Amino acid sequence: MKGSRRGALAAAALVGAVLLTGCAKPDRSEIVTWTDEHGRACTGVAIVDSEDGDREVSSIDCDYPPEGKQPGRSTSAPLPD
Repeated sequence: MKGSRRGALAAAALVGAVLLTGCAKPDRSEIVTWTDEHGRACTGVAIVDSEDGDREVSSIDCDYPPEGKQPGRSTSAPLPD
């Protein structure tokens, strides 16, 4: 009897953990643009942690603007679906 009770408690704990994990907000991705200290226009993909809002930027691409042009303002926008 004790073995089946332990099994039932373990199963209930597992179901509870799965339900709580399913309710967590997923992290989101954004496209971000900025001008670096050298005047280059840069674009990257930021992964925003849903728990604490930390950002991790990857896939960074920076280029100097064409001669006579200035980079635009820095922006942030969600990735398209």
